[in-house]
Amino acid sequence: MIRINQLKLPITHKEDDLYEKTAKMLHIPPSRIHAVQIVKKSVDARKKPELYYVYTVDVSVEKEDRILRKIKNSQITKTPERKYCFKACGTKKAQYRPVIIGSGPAGLFCTCMLAKAGYRPVLLERGASVEERIRDVQNFWKTGKLNPTYSLVKEGQAHFQTES
Repeated sequence: MIRINQLKLPITHKEDDLYEKTAKMLHIPPSRIHAVQIVKKSVDARKKPELYYVYTVDVSVEKEDRILRKIKNSQITKTPERKYCFKACGTKKAQYRPVIIGSGPAGLFCTCMLAKAGYRPVLLERGASVEERIRDVQNFWKTGKLNPTYSLVKEGQAHFQTES
């Protein structure tokens, strides 16, 4: 597997542009690329209004050692193929099902990984529907007024309103 760091493309780019830029950096035709996996994606907004995505990608190609020998670029290196592996901790069976509070990105990921490991998690979410949240966020940006059912920060301390 070949890793390319700091691959920069305009924010409006198409998926094909990612393959073409990857191929250009490796000095090969795009047809030789088997797969491109995005490892990291960030936004470079230092030269507004021009916005760019900056990627770290892993590229699958045949004869990668031959390609790497020809390239003298510190942004392009060989990397082992790694798959995420959830490692269960502890030796005792859980007495209770784990409870995850909140269906944000971390809560959903945690719930998914625990379920895959056989823990049967319970996911609790008290928030409004997606449509209501969108409306509330848009209202916040227009008026500066936050819906009081969401978490608030007052005087440097987190405060969470609960239903009575």
